[in-house]
Amino acid sequence: MFSGLSSLVIEDVTDLDGVIVVRARTAGEPVPCPRCGGRTGQVHGYYERTAADVPADGRPVVVRVRVRRKRCPVPGCPVQTFREQVPGVLDRYQRRTTRLAGQAGEAVRRLAGRAGAGLLAALGVPLSRAHRATPAAAACPARGRRAPGARHR
Repeated sequence: MFSGLSSLVIEDVTDLDGVIVVRARTAGEPVPCPRCGGRTGQVHGYYERTAADVPADGRPVVVRVRVRRKRCPVPGCPVQTFREQVPGVLDRYQRRTTRLAGQAGEAVRRLAGRAGAGLLAALGVPLSRAHRATPAAAACPARGRRAPGARHR
């Protein structure tokens, strides 16, 4: 059920008013500094990221990940502290897991926007208005149409 979260340590799974809430944390291994590459295990602090995941049994799933803020060990590195990333699970600044974003984008692309959004809503993956238009517009080039003012070749 949570195979897409294999790089995380799952601490708790609860049912909160029909929503499955997964509490997880990162594994705790040293990670490289995004700027200089120096590996560090020194923790500066913690914060929580919340993201929607693929529905399970028709119910929405929310993943709450406790992520570490790390301190770079290299003297003189311009990055003194940085947030640990969770590749393959959560992309930077996203509020959906990578697999949910991939599935939603694929459904919208294949079903031409509005039909894809309707299918996703029926499956328990509602999209905001901005997300309904963006994946379809970015992925589906307009066939046979030209931008206004474009010259015919």
